[in-house]
Amino acid sequence: MKRTLRILLFLVALLGLTYTATYTNRLAHLRNFATWGPHTIYDYKSHPTRLVENGDAPQPWPLDSLYNKRDIPKSLIDSLEKQHTTAFLVFQNGKLKHERYWDRPGAPAGRDTLSGSFSAAKSMISLLIGIALDEGRIKSLDEPVANYLNHFKEGDLVKVRIKDLLTMSSGLSWKESDKGYFSLNAYGYYGDDMDYTVSRMEPKEPAGKTWEYRSGDTQVLGLIVEKVFGNSISELVSERFARPMHFEHDALWLLDGAQKHEKAFCCFNGTARDYGRFGQLVLNGGAWNGKQIVSKTYLDAAMTPASYLKDPTEDMRPVDYYGYQYWILNHPNGMKVPSMNGLFGQYVYILKEKNAVIVRLGNSTIEQFIHHYQPENFYYIDAGLSVLD
Repeated sequence: MKRTLRILLFLVALLGLTYTATYTNRLAHLRNFATWGPHTIYDYKSHPTRLVENGDAPQPWPLDSLYNKRDIPKSLIDSLEKQHTTAFLVFQNGKLKHERYWDRPGAPAGRDTLSGSFSAAKSMISLLIGIALDEGRIKSLDEPVANYLNHFKEGDLVKVRIKDLLTMSSGLSWKESDKGYFSLNAYGYYGDDMDYTVSRMEPKEPAGKTWEYRSGDTQVLGLIVEKVFGNSISELVSERFARPMHFEHDALWLLDGAQKHEKAFCCFNGTARDYGRFGQLVLNGGAWNGKQIVSKTYLDAAMTPASYLKDPTEDMRPVDYYGYQYWILNHPNGMKVPSMNGLFGQYVYILKEKNAVIVRLGNSTIEQFIHHYQPENFYYIDAGLSVLD
């Protein structure tokens, strides 16, 4: 009897050693959720973060001669307020033209207030990929991810290219609509180990054929960025954007629970004025104060819809709304508006025809989509157009 008990104990111990990593990671995100709470645009107050330094030469935006002198129509103001907007800024010709904040109970807002980007940060990761390509750290967007990450060296994972990640066409198993406690979404936002989360992504469909929004695709891009630069995403954003673009404030980027990796698919936290700089960088063709930060060639490709992809949710129609981690909004007035989009309505719109940028931050409860766009997009763009020349 004692011998049998010893064998059983040995087997339990052996199983424990085998599955400790799995169960540790499965339980960590539940613990973190209990500690951090439901996600908000102020998660930088409770989650682990890494500093994005703006350096010692911050520069405020120059003010347009018509700064805050044109009123947004009341109907559009009502739409902004109904959706719990906290910040609404309009820039034109490199100057700040309109700026308004809504300070609400439990939702502070102002020119010095940090606010979470959620998925608007995906576009920042795209810019870093563009810089890596420009500098030869990545040879081609057609390179297999396996050239950089070991997990992708097995089975059909070897067929996934960097371009497939950029265009949300990897065919991987991350399901954005899965809200379960043990989904990859849950592991990604609340987990301790981003490497473990990515290791659970497996091929489900052929890569480079159909479009499906996956935050996991961006997280893999983030790991590639870390690998080729040998630096953290926060330090890279500081070096490549915040300092040369003279951010007005330091920013923060949320980390996984073990504080090893930035959550690349989301989780930049900056001021509304500094979000505007990312839109202005695109308008400038990738240059800032005469310095080319990312090539115009890459930006042009990033803002071009990946129309060779098909959308299985809309009768396999060509994708006319997504490029390299940028959305392309087809406005009813005929304008094609590249944008950075994040959960709860974090938007940076780039209006090339007007040489303008619109930033909207805050909260939103709208769930209805029109061809992948939340209808609020049109209200925000129209509000911005109302004060532009």
